Amino acid sequence: MCAQCSHSFTPQYPDFPDYEHKGDDDNNRDRWLLGEDVPGVENGTWSCPHDAVDGFNKCPFHLPVSDRPPELDVTAAFLQHIEEAQNLETRRDRRRNVQFIDAKFESFDIAGEVIDTGSGHFINISHSTIKNANFKRTRVRQPIRFAHATFQEPTNFQSAIFDGYVGMKNAKFLKPARFKGAIFNKPFAIRHSTFVKDAFFWHTVFKEYATFRDVDFEGYAYFRGVDFEKYVRFSQAHFYDEAWFKLGEFGDDADFIDTRFDSSHSFINAEFKRTTNFSGVRSSGPMDLSGAKLESLEMTPDKIESATQYVDLSESSINEGELGQPDEGEILYDVERATLGNIAVTSSDDTSVADNIRIVATNFDGFEFESDDMDPEVVGWKIHTVFDESLLPEDRRGSLSPKKLRETYLKAKNGAKQVGNTTAAGHFYYKEMTYRRKHLANLTPSSAGTKFRNRFDWLRNAVLWVVTGYGEYPLRVIGSSIGIVLGFGGLYQIFAATEASISESLLFSAQSFITFIVGSPPQGTTTVVATLSLFQGFIGAFFIALFVYTFTRRLSR
Repeated sequence: MCAQCSHSFTPQYPDFPDYEHKGDDDNNRDRWLLGEDVPGVENGTWSCPHDAVDGFNKCPFHLPVSDRPPELDVTAAFLQHIEEAQNLETRRDRRRNVQFIDAKFESFDIAGEVIDTGSGHFINISHSTIKNANFKRTRVRQPIRFAHATFQEPTNFQSAIFDGYVGMKNAKFLKPARFKGAIFNKPFAIRHSTFVKDAFFWHTVFKEYATFRDVDFEGYAYFRGVDFEKYVRFSQAHFYDEAWFKLGEFGDDADFIDTRFDSSHSFINAEFKRTTNFSGVRSSGPMDLSGAKLESLEMTPDKIESATQYVDLSESSINEGELGQPDEGEILYDVERATLGNIAVTSSDDTSVADNIRIVATNFDGFEFESDDMDPEVVGWKIHTVFDESLLPEDRRGSLSPKKLRETYLKAKNGAKQVGNTTAAGHFYYKEMTYRRKHLANLTPSSAGTKFRNRFDWLRNAVLWVVTGYGEYPLRVIGSSIGIVLGFGGLYQIFAATEASISESLLFSAQSFITFIVGSPPQGTTTVVATLSLFQGFIGAFFIALFVYTFTRRLSR
């Protein structure tokens, strides 16, 4: 009968940061520590249950690497213990047989294996040191725990399938870690861990919740095409280098509270189906959420790393949420060609932030233009202008074309009308028609007929602008009417058959304009004067109708 391994282990745990947000798991952290509820732990010290290697007092997993016989295969010993656990009678014995705590794996290649003890007990590899871990296409059918483990060489979990809970809390990956295409069918917890080199989670699928809380990504963090079907937490995580979530799918709440990004990061074309919370996020560079689909976005940072920050939300779709400003510094949100729903644009001190959001060719579906701290009137209703153009990418700087500006204010007008904001709709309509006139002036006709139509459209637009202010300024109608009365008064003075005073000509012009009474023309009137009077009366009828229209339109604002 072989002697029992003499190895024992007393863990020393670090002080973990406090959690301050809803949903924190501070009270449950003991579940992944070596407490007294773990079989084999007495007075804080765990003792190994495995048989020692012949001629030694340690088992294959705790025997110093330098003392291991050449024929000793630690990986094979691991698989043997997994298989033996299925035949043990008591629950305690089965749990003890799959404890590999504080083990030393010089090579841990179980690629393509199916790990199944036939029970729901954790395979416990906590506090172990692992080299050359290869789980490629491995299937693990019960929970497995790597808490406090150190992976010293490149780690390969590509296309692995985990049917049970996976715990990697406070683990350390010293070389690149690859999880590409892996599937986690149960919860995945890796909080407090550190990736010293690159971490690859390309197209990884998390069927249940995943928590990356307080994880340090010191190398690149690649989450391209990742699929989080349940909620995921990256709160207090720290990305030292590039972080990519392009094409990621977030099926439930996504928590990035107090997350820190020290380098470029992108969520291009990612899809967030529930609440996405970036409150307190800190970033030293632009944040790219272009093309993302967000059901609910909460971005209310307490502070930013520099005086200004650029957040690219172009071509994204945001159903609801809040875009806030930090206590110090300013954020520029770019929503070019995005779709905005019930989004609140706010500041920490109730100042207007109308120039902190760049609206260009943006679609609106329930967006309130004059709510919270969003007041377009402060910037003269020029919603495409920003407080600092230098923050924009180079291809978005400079003057916009009249065509794009006309599209911008057309969509803004329609969005304002949708929510019943007639005042904003009126101002945006004025801008829309102004840029339409400028656009018509810039068109290069392809034929004589096209040139005529363009010029006619421009003239019609210009007349409407001068006479009525596009139906928004009734005083312009009055001013234009006075001009017509004066003009026709001068004509009557010129074409009168006999000399008449200026006052008589102006009185007759005013009477002809309003057409309520037929004025007595100056003595000896001519056919020309009669014709002019008839034409002026025709014009006057239209101007009276225009005044009534613009006045009631303005009154309804």
